[in-house]
Amino acid sequence: MKKLSIFLISLLLVSTSIFAQGNNEQASDSEGPIEITFWSLFTGGDGEFFNAMIDEFNNSQDEVFMKNDTVKFDNYYTKLTTALAANNAPDMVLVHRGNMLTYVQNNQFLALDDYVSEQDLADFVKAPLDACEFDNKLYSIPLDVHPLVMYYNKDVLKAAGCSTIPSNGDELMAAMKKVNANTDKWALLIDEPYELPRTFISLMGQQDQSVLSSNATKANVNNTSGVKALEYLQNLVNKGYTPSEVDYDSALSLFKIGEGAFYINGVWATGTLEQSSDIDLGVMPLPAMLDQQAAWSNSHTFAIPSSKNVDEEKVKAAVKFMMWATENGDMWAKAGHIPTRKSVYEKQEFKSLPFRSDYSSASESALDTPRTAAWSQVYNAINENIQLAVRKNLDPKSTMEKLEEEINNIIASY
Repeated sequence: MKKLSIFLISLLLVSTSIFAQGNNEQASDSEGPIEITFWSLFTGGDGEFFNAMIDEFNNSQDEVFMKNDTVKFDNYYTKLTTALAANNAPDMVLVHRGNMLTYVQNNQFLALDDYVSEQDLADFVKAPLDACEFDNKLYSIPLDVHPLVMYYNKDVLKAAGCSTIPSNGDELMAAMKKVNANTDKWALLIDEPYELPRTFISLMGQQDQSVLSSNATKANVNNTSGVKALEYLQNLVNKGYTPSEVDYDSALSLFKIGEGAFYINGVWATGTLEQSSDIDLGVMPLPAMLDQQAAWSNSHTFAIPSSKNVDEEKVKAAVKFMMWATENGDMWAKAGHIPTRKSVYEKQEFKSLPFRSDYSSASESALDTPRTAAWSQVYNAINENIQLAVRKNLDPKSTMEKLEEEINNIIASY
């Protein structure tokens, strides 16, 4: 009997111990911060600024912990697409606005309308927020707007005899002529792999045209606007204003050491260029080189992968970070990007940053990415044809005919 009593008491103690451990584990889970796994594609200077933001957020509160995994841009969308298809994506991801459509059409992102307050939404600049809506549903939160802008070297312009900064196409052309005539510097630097095709898209927009039809179902380049945009870029090289076949790093380096008067790049170059002691830097929105102001643009946005079993608490925690990051857009603006929250523009921290207020208005003339799942391939076709036509000085009309056919074939395959 004593042996049986001892056995029963031992069993009770073990059971109590196991039950207590279980309760302690559950309490530990509930008391700790909610961990949000997150993929971003920021490296270099952008990566330093963004990682500092995540550290600041994690240290500012104890409810949510952001665990960031940086994926190199070259592999990012391949990895993201694979993870979404396999249903093993992280809790939150960063996506360029121009890459959103395919994922939304495949029901791979969660609509966020029920998780963001009207008060918060009212603080966003309308254009970048509207660009994240598909079929009247909000699928991502815009962190920034990053259009092309024009950088300029005040010392080179002064040496060339330019007393004012050009504000339109005629004034820009006159300034470039003076730089060519009076200095040994390049008048305008544009890299070939990235900014050249983006400038072509911008020049189409400056003629109130898009490279695709209004419903994005066919090409819209084989016309006078397409020919005029390409001729403009070819003339920059043919007249000696711009070097040919310059890659991204070379164009950036040339401008940093004072070898160019003007330089077309995205706002993301600001953080790097303002650290150069070799130039007296200025920045402005991309001027109306043709008829009106317009510039290629994109946005970094936050999205949440959808799943059959949505963890409401994790979604709310992720959205909390999204709101915090956009509210503190002045921190991200240090990398050069334009904030998306109106309240950020009123913060002294933003106003004290050099150059940002000089080009923040560029978001008003930023071009939206055409809404077609074929856009990535369409853009590659534009890139290849424009690069080749400028490099080889090919006939503009023939180039536009060829490009139009290629784009239509790409769209038809989707």
